[in-house]
Amino acid sequence: MIKYYLVGRVPVKIEKRDDGTTVIQAFNAALGRFETNSRYYSMIRRDDTGWVRKVTADEFELEVQQLSRRAS
Repeated sequence: MIKYYLVGRVPVKIEKRDDGTTVIQAFNAALGRFETNSRYYSMIRRDDTGWVRKVTADEFELEVQQLSRRAS
């Protein structure tokens, strides 16, 4: 199962795999790719910053595309 979030303007996806592991990937706009970054997990779970917004897969992909265009 994959859940999609925006933390500020950073697209973050959390994948819970069948083997029980959780993978957190955040889009690095400067590099134009996803990187494993577990610091977003606690931000999403706490959500005490007001920056976290759960989004659909389509909204997530749109944001990634927009950030990718800006980086190029």
